[in-house]
Amino acid sequence: MEETAAHNQKPGMTARFIWRAIVLLILAATVVGGILYWNKADHGPQAVQSSAQQQAVPVHILTMQPKTVPLKQVFLGQTESSQTVEIRARVNGFLESKHFTEGGHVKAGQLLFSIDPRSFQAALDMTKAQLASAQAQLERINQQLKRYTALRQSGSATEDELNELQTDQSVALANIELEKARIVQTELDLSYTKVESPIDGLIGMAQKDVGSYVDNTSGGLLAVVEKIDPIYVRYTVSEQDMLQAKRMAQSGETNQPGIQDMRLEITLADGTKYAHTGAISYTAPQIDTNTGSAVVRGTFPNPDGELMPGQFVHVNVEGVERLNALKVPKGAVIQNPTGAMVYVANDSMQAEIRPITLGPWQDDMWIVESGLHPGDKVIVDQIMHLRPGMTVSQAPDEPAAQADGSQPKSEQ
Repeated sequence: MEETAAHNQKPGMTARFIWRAIVLLILAATVVGGILYWNKADHGPQAVQSSAQQQAVPVHILTMQPKTVPLKQVFLGQTESSQTVEIRARVNGFLESKHFTEGGHVKAGQLLFSIDPRSFQAALDMTKAQLASAQAQLERINQQLKRYTALRQSGSATEDELNELQTDQSVALANIELEKARIVQTELDLSYTKVESPIDGLIGMAQKDVGSYVDNTSGGLLAVVEKIDPIYVRYTVSEQDMLQAKRMAQSGETNQPGIQDMRLEITLADGTKYAHTGAISYTAPQIDTNTGSAVVRGTFPNPDGELMPGQFVHVNVEGVERLNALKVPKGAVIQNPTGAMVYVANDSMQAEIRPITLGPWQDDMWIVESGLHPGDKVIVDQIMHLRPGMTVSQAPDEPAAQADGSQPKSEQ
């Protein structure tokens, strides 16, 4: 029976072995075929041999011409108040009332808080009474001094008595001046019970509630007022950007005015442009060693309060010009992991690949740092249909949408 069972299993095992061998052969053939195809295929732009029968591809050509263009530099900035004032109690006492709306606008001289003035009024009244007493004392001494002066002339009073009265007169005069100074101080203390805003601006939340005891120590903060017209915009410029700007100015690639002549524009977070322009009012005299950048601050008018402290904005620096710049439309640039390139029509009107180095973005066009020269003919459309070596011809009509709105044959 065992021999019969073994005999029955052999045909099944042989069939499975043959089936597996067939599958492995098919997979091996597929892999080898794919490798051979990949090695023979060239997936990059293929050079096409021109022939008399080859039909030229109609394209639009932009002839490179140097041009002076404004060079916009964009930085991320943040708004901040142009003046921040902490409102603090200058005398001790209980808050009697609050006279502003938290988060609202306040004017310079506007009453913000009232501190209970009764003790300060009483101190002022007492000081005035003491002044009156000192003045009466001086009047009495003056009368005595007048009488004793007459007695001294007749020999009825001694020189010591006269000198003592003269000393009392000097003390009384000093006491009067002392009481006058005390009156000034108590009047100041009484005025400090009316806490007023020193500037126009926005006021934050009250730090003390009515009925709270306040003093003139570090815990006497009552509120904070921030001036927002004008308003500051602070941004940072990296050391690399500063060195590049200096190098380009020295080499004659750019024309840079003085800082006082540069204008600033800002774009808000929703993409809208702020209506007012600003000027640079501060540049840091040193590079921050932690960030490798320097702080620059611009000042902007803010009459309507559209800008608030803490907003993030994009700062555009205006006034710098790029000299002899060559620009190409974005649609003419081919970008891949090896870098950027464009198609250029040579003297035989054949398409050639030209590697380029791109600079900053300018009005929907790239400024080309290297790779192109004045007079080069850059092909601006039909890019996906071209291969190196293809014959091209100047298309008779205008391109559907020129990136810079210029004529196709030359950069205007």
